[in-house]
Amino acid sequence: MTALERDGGVIIEGLLCPERLARFLAWLFPLLDAAPDCQGDFYGYATRRLSGLIARVSACRELAILPLILQLMDIMLLRGCREYQLNLTQAIRIGPGEPRQFLHSDALMFPVKVPGSETMINCMYALDDFTEGNGAAMKAGSALIYLGSVIHAGGANRTGQPRTGVALSYCLGWLRQAENHYLAVPRELPERLQRLLGYFVHEPDLGSVDGQGPVALLREPQAEPPRFTEFLPEDAKTLLAEARAAMRND
Repeated sequence: MTALERDGGVIIEGLLCPERLARFLAWLFPLLDAAPDCQGDFYGYATRRLSGLIARVSACRELAILPLILQLMDIMLLRGCREYQLNLTQAIRIGPGEPRQFLHSDALMFPVKVPGSETMINCMYALDDFTEGNGAAMKAGSALIYLGSVIHAGGANRTGQPRTGVALSYCLGWLRQAENHYLAVPRELPERLQRLLGYFVHEPDLGSVDGQGPVALLREPQAEPPRFTEFLPEDAKTLLAEARAAMRND
């Protein structure tokens, strides 16, 4: 944790075991093979991108809830929110001849400062060997965890083979996500993934539907209309209960 905050990023070698890596490649690479190249000076013209990976690549669902990664997100992001969410799931294949990307910070998409906290933390998983020649440096199966505020760029690929990675980004739960998971991903998922996709109420009362948590709407309908519920932190509930009791006694 100290190294991540000091240096802005850390590499975890071998985070994806060979079996999990092979499963990921089997699902993802045919989709990338069929995808068109990007068209834009920032995204590039010899780069292919594919999002909505929770829906398209079942192995990504395991990746999104790796215990080690979620422990890290708990420590880093719960400083600035009560529950965090998946911001983005994207495969990036940088093809031969693609020049270096413009230097940038991913957190620029959120024009807000949160004292003591990052707005997002990113995880880049290497599916190929990242080398000096193809624009980066870590072995396949490794993961780079880096702060959203870090200035970085995709390196130039000077080889004859593409370089493929998968980016999973987590952000504060009260921010709008870069990827619209509600339309991109089917709802029939385990509740932990549903909540990571944004189906939760961020206390106090941010994101409810008729006074109910969104996850409840994904279950079987109830026989009776549910009561309109408030979603408040425990300390706020205590203060409100005390104030209400005092007003009754006035």
